[in-house]
Amino acid sequence: MPHPRHGFEFDMSGPITCILVGDPILALLSAAGIRAAESIYAGYAEAERLRGEHDAARDRMRSIQSSATQTGRDALEREVATHEARFEQLILLAERLGAAAQVRATRPVRPGATDFHTLAAYARALAQLGDELQAILVMAAARIAEGASEGAAAFETSDDDATALALPAALAQRLLARIAHLGPPPEHIATLAKELALEPPGERANLLALELRRRIQLHEEAAQRQLVQQATATIVRQSLKDLGYAVEDVADTLFVEGGALHFRKPGWGDYMVRMRIEPATGSVNFNVVRAVDAEADSNEATVLDHLAEDRWCAEFPALLDALAARGVRLDVTRRLAAGELPVQRVARDRLPAFDDADDALRATGRLRAQKMR
Repeated sequence: MPHPRHGFEFDMSGPITCILVGDPILALLSAAGIRAAESIYAGYAEAERLRGEHDAARDRMRSIQSSATQTGRDALEREVATHEARFEQLILLAERLGAAAQVRATRPVRPGATDFHTLAAYARALAQLGDELQAILVMAAARIAEGASEGAAAFETSDDDATALALPAALAQRLLARIAHLGPPPEHIATLAKELALEPPGERANLLALELRRRIQLHEEAAQRQLVQQATATIVRQSLKDLGYAVEDVADTLFVEGGALHFRKPGWGDYMVRMRIEPATGSVNFNVVRAVDAEADSNEATVLDHLAEDRWCAEFPALLDALAARGVRLDVTRRLAAGELPVQRVARDRLPAFDDADDALRATGRLRAQKMR
């Protein structure tokens, strides 16, 4: 039966190839919310650790807390109030961009605990989240302002630019402001902007402005693409964890540089899913692999191989839905039927080690798969 949301059939169980598409702003906002939640969780865990330390450590903590006088506590409360007020302002901005619901969804819940360390962790995470959200919303506003202009038309001088060319320095400054949220501009852009600023009004200034606009737009597109790719890695990791998978460490650069990610659920024995990313083509490949020892048996398919592939096939739609809800959509472009290719055998020492009850089973004797007839 076709999946109602994605429109393709899931009667396959072999390797799956997808093309990565989606909503970049939603993906960035989702990733920001995930990182904020992780930051708060880590901060709360540290606060709990400090509360639970042995007596000597608690004495040190009391010494530290003694310096946090009521004045310090009042300052922290004011800091939290400032960050919360800023968040409300960001929601107002997001409303004008049609992203208010997504921004609200990133907001962490203020902790019930009122100790200094817990509240400080909340304040830090909220400040960091506010910085990220502001940069994303500025980016979204810029995308809307630019509209659908593409190609050479995007580099033409607007009426405002033509007026500003009477003062090339002002135009250079305004163009650089477009990418201020991305940090210091690359040297080739900064150098060209200085050249434009020193050029008197005229035809050459006009040509310099066109070239500066072109370089800034390309830089902005590349930077945004990398930010979305990094956000996608965060979303994939968290979505898999939310669905109950154990996931090997995911580098933020996974969708920038490419590579493979492995994940599995407890009870899967020697099987796991390999997700391979090809940034050049924007493709994502999934296939079931089996960890084997050096004396691996033949590549002949087994009953357990078939079951492992069918199990992953049944779970795949849930992953698609979880990713799509956070702005990352995978469109399936290729699928192979069950048994069309054997499950790939991979040397155990070349795969991540997942620690669960299956390790104990392997220690007492590995279950051998029955050969398929």
